[in-house]
Amino acid sequence: MSRSPALTQSPSPSQSFHYPGCLNLSIVPHNCLGSSNVFQIHVSFITSVESSPHIVALQDIPLWRNCPPVFRNYKCFFPPATDSYKPRVATYVEERRLSVISILPLFFERGDLMAVNFHSPEGLFDTPQNLFRLYNAYSIPSGHTRSVSPVDLFPQHDFPTLVLGDLNIHHSASDPTRLLSNHDQFISCPYFDRASAQLFSLLNTRGVYTRFPFTSSHRPPVLDLSFANSALLPYFSSWNPSLPPTGSDHTALTIILSTQLLKPSPNGLNWKYTGWDHISKLLADLMLATPTVLPTPHSLDLWFDDCLAKITHLITSNTQTKRPSSYSKPWWTPELTQL
Repeated sequence: MSRSPALTQSPSPSQSFHYPGCLNLSIVPHNCLGSSNVFQIHVSFITSVESSPHIVALQDIPLWRNCPPVFRNYKCFFPPATDSYKPRVATYVEERRLSVISILPLFFERGDLMAVNFHSPEGLFDTPQNLFRLYNAYSIPSGHTRSVSPVDLFPQHDFPTLVLGDLNIHHSASDPTRLLSNHDQFISCPYFDRASAQLFSLLNTRGVYTRFPFTSSHRPPVLDLSFANSALLPYFSSWNPSLPPTGSDHTALTIILSTQLLKPSPNGLNWKYTGWDHISKLLADLMLATPTVLPTPHSLDLWFDDCLAKITHLITSNTQTKRPSSYSKPWWTPELTQL
């Protein structure tokens, strides 16, 4: 069994982990099948969108001289190759994050598992929590076992921890409609039992497939799994498999960690005093992009979201907010009145 590395004190950053606009952290895990073409297609999309993910966690990465490829605006971290193993995972962090937070990669004398510590003494996610750890795993099948054991994959931590990757296991918790064999249960149950014992929760939407085999003789499974421990779960916002295809039989996923639900709700807008005459003139002068001639459903959604965001921002920025009073009770409900 691989030894866990001793933790090293991270350097202190000069600023806290803040993001412009809404406070969130986007993470994109994906299995590249060891293909450079899949990697290039995936990267071309990531670098072309306006809101690029903050972290890209890849499994079964293509290698050149035992090193994964790099791409602009991201810093790559990966287990160093040795005579015993080659890196099978790599974690890319947006370079802008490096100026506001300290990052410490952790390696475990193996190529199929790594972790990254994100640390700020001033607090992460706009909260006093100052440490967040991400585990990136590619658990390779080998008969009745997998290369990454449940003990290595689900350690006990009291700080926010995210475990993700291609685990190559089938379980009813992630794929409830699948008829599991004794072999499937024998392999997968120790992982989910260990996750439950260490207070990890599955983030996947149950029954949503993450792999679509190239051959019709195999049914789609749920192999790419994500788990959050109890310290991270309050920050979990969404798990989404809707990124464009890359040529891999695995879908590219998006995980959003956010503090929006933990922060006080903003003051409401006072529509009674909205200057609609002034706003109408601003709307007439507003320049909006036009959709492409033959848009894809995804590009059309992006275009619509961009136009809606610009219009919404113009209206709300020219509308006064309500003044909160001592009698404001946004949490009050009729049921509480009956009590």
